[in-house]
Amino acid sequence: MKKIRGFACLIAVFAVCLSLVSCEKKADPSYTHMVGTTDFELESFLPCSQLIDLKANGVVSPEKYVVKWLIPKIYEDTLTGTHLTIRTPDEPCNLFVTVITNAYGYYELTSSRTAVIIDPEKSLTGRVFKGGLITDPRDGQQYHTATVGDLEWFAENLKWDGAGICYDDCDVLQELFGRLYTWNEATGGEEGFGLAGGPQGACPEGWSVPTAEDWENLGAALNKGVAVPFLSNWAGLGQKLTVEAFMNGEKLWPISPDNNKANTVFWNALPAGYSMISGNIFRDMRAYGMWWSSARRSSDRAYYRYIYFDADYCGVNYADVDDMAFSVRCVRLIDGAGR
Repeated sequence: MKKIRGFACLIAVFAVCLSLVSCEKKADPSYTHMVGTTDFELESFLPCSQLIDLKANGVVSPEKYVVKWLIPKIYEDTLTGTHLTIRTPDEPCNLFVTVITNAYGYYELTSSRTAVIIDPEKSLTGRVFKGGLITDPRDGQQYHTATVGDLEWFAENLKWDGAGICYDDCDVLQELFGRLYTWNEATGGEEGFGLAGGPQGACPEGWSVPTAEDWENLGAALNKGVAVPFLSNWAGLGQKLTVEAFMNGEKLWPISPDNNKANTVFWNALPAGYSMISGNIFRDMRAYGMWWSSARRSSDRAYYRYIYFDADYCGVNYADVDDMAFSVRCVRLIDGAGR
């Protein structure tokens, strides 16, 4: 028993020694927080093989610090420096960039951003084209078309850059999603009536911004010939216009049991989102697709149709003619005779 007690005492002394050593380590200067933040700008969408500048900023104190960059898609090793020039990857992907600011005696600061790297010819997949192909003589842009009911529709969004804006101000998205236009930009401020009786507006010559009657003609074709009023939500018809598309291999429309994305007439509806021009705000890419009509509700409001990822309908609403910017689909009579 005495030997056991003696051994226990020896262990206790050893433990006290360890605790003293531990306390000595904790006696190092305590860390403090840097003043400011560490941040950098990175556009949300970028083209492949483009040089971009990365600049870390925001730290006020201390004066001396080290900035490190982690960019695993491009560099295996950590890079250092407050300013870098890099080239985006040659193939479409999601690019992750992290910046870390270190200084002795301070807690590190970290910031991360992601950019989707776009190849206009490879990034967008899943659309199905089984109609015509036309060329806009103004800029050489080509558009696939789809014949539905009595009309020929664009099977992709208008991309004419004489007006409108790209989502998030990222020009690389134009080839994928087209541009967003205010109603006045889309129509030239003119209202339209009757089948293929809309204004040319931003559309190529011989094409027009769809009227309420054009939309009703599309709805009836989707509804097996049964008429649907323009000012109704077209229950079950939105999913017939929606396509299961992918950007860089990822689903564009979120998964929903209420929208089966049938794309029955090859209209290829995409969730291109919208913009509020006055606030330079962009919203709901991957959630909503919205398309103007040339029908006014009042002097400062006009109607548009929309599809939401989590619903089967193609709804109708109205918005300010100078502030809200949506997608545009151009239309003409099947024989191309126009109005």
